[in-house]
Amino acid sequence: MAGTGTTGTRPALPDATNGAFLLQALSEANAHRAAHGAPPLVMDPLLVEYAKTRAAGLSRHEGLRAGHEGLRAGTGESVFWSEGEEMRGAADAVASWYDGREERDDLDRLLRRACTAMGAARVSGQGPKACETYIVFVFEPLGDDPPPG
Repeated sequence: MAGTGTTGTRPALPDATNGAFLLQALSEANAHRAAHGAPPLVMDPLLVEYAKTRAAGLSRHEGLRAGHEGLRAGTGESVFWSEGEEMRGAADAVASWYDGREERDDLDRLLRRACTAMGAARVSGQGPKACETYIVFVFEPLGDDPPPG
């Protein structure tokens, strides 16, 4: 798949993106943006498709080993991975970025004021040990503005 990084070592997990997930993703992102004085985002269908491609590509690697490899220029990306008994949701991903359990850069990308649109996707399925979930949010335009405090 173009734009998803290297090939990886296993098949991609199945797409688990649905309307409820996308509504939760947008709601969670905009709630955190509002708390930091950043304007709300809109969900862009083309960015949703790109996020699906990114999530599938990332799931070809164990954990988050692929990082942000292969991300197209001008696009911000926040990624989340979990392994457990059940599939995780958008609120889990945003809480992880916001609470600092993941890289601070993921939260910074979520809060950039220049961003006006987002896409989100989730893939999930049985990994070697347990259920794995990969969640990707992408943002455009990325801009150079520092994230709000």
